[in-house]
Amino acid sequence: MEGTTVIGPLGGVRIIDLTRFPPGAYCTVLLADLGADVLRVHPPAAAGRRATGAEGVALSRGKRSVTVDVRTPEGIAVLKRLAAAADVVVDNSLPGQMEDRGFGYPQAAAELPALIWCSITGFGQDGPYSQRSGHDLTYTAHSGLLTALHPDLPWHPESMLSVPLGAMMAATGIAAALVDRARTGKGCQIDVSLADSATWLLSGTDGELAGKHFAIPASAGRRLYRCRDDRWISVAAAEPRTWAALCDALELPEFLEPPDPTGEAAKPVIDRLAAVFAERPAHEWVDRLGPLGTAVGAVNQGTDIVNDPHNRARGTTVEVAGVSVPANPIRMRDLAGARSTTSSLEPPEIGADTESALAHAGFTSEEITALRASGIV
Repeated sequence: MEGTTVIGPLGGVRIIDLTRFPPGAYCTVLLADLGADVLRVHPPAAAGRRATGAEGVALSRGKRSVTVDVRTPEGIAVLKRLAAAADVVVDNSLPGQMEDRGFGYPQAAAELPALIWCSITGFGQDGPYSQRSGHDLTYTAHSGLLTALHPDLPWHPESMLSVPLGAMMAATGIAAALVDRARTGKGCQIDVSLADSATWLLSGTDGELAGKHFAIPASAGRRLYRCRDDRWISVAAAEPRTWAALCDALELPEFLEPPDPTGEAAKPVIDRLAAVFAERPAHEWVDRLGPLGTAVGAVNQGTDIVNDPHNRARGTTVEVAGVSVPANPIRMRDLAGARSTTSSLEPPEIGADTESALAHAGFTSEEITALRASGIV
């Protein structure tokens, strides 16, 4: 496969993305940002379309696109030849589905022992739930993360949690497998469960798995306060040092003892702080209190994220195809400056790279013409 010219730590790594759902897209866009050449496989019926909207652009940028009907034996034969020119395959089908089609990890391991196969599924490759499908809420709820975040049911998160987390686990596994292959010469299967990934977040909770809910208590020094412009600020002055810095900055020495009150003792303090913060717009409080060790920050939403001065300086978002999307959060630097960047290449038209990808995999022009005529690509 001929890749786009991207300088990054994964430069030269070729990845075939067979996934159709966000977990795989999150994973491979991160790898593309790190320099990998990602070839996304789409069905021929989708040819000519282009990803649109913020989500579509954010998860499709920086990749190439090929059309192959992997539901057919002829398409599987094409996939095998593409895989022979690749380092990694990322797949999100249910366990056994690609094997039944003729090219899953067992077949790949036999024919291409150096190939790394990353399987991203809801419940993993084994266990009684492995054949069950679902959505982010399914896996977040099963994992215990949902009730760890808020035990008072019913409620549901309005953004995905297990999906991007599982994708990061998959990207980490791929990077580790590439290092291992450099040492052993052998590939492997990476088994990533979205539910397992979400459960892993409970590692930092005290006793959650033993049935003891871990909750950081609300207090005067750890809550959100509304400001004059109806925006909110976050106050996380939960330790004696930060609480003292906040009281000193707000000239409220009478609240120093007890430090950061909780329960009923916190109510008059909360009311007083609420009245103080309502006197100024949020950005003034952040600019004034942020540098003083008070753990005060902005509550950003929507365009606030893009326009935040720190985010602008850091390049936290980038513009691709006319929309703002999150940038690669991994910054690899040396003394000369940043070595890793975020791809701003627009999502390709689906199928735009079919001929070049097939040619690189050894297909002749006559073979490509025949595959197009038969609807395989």
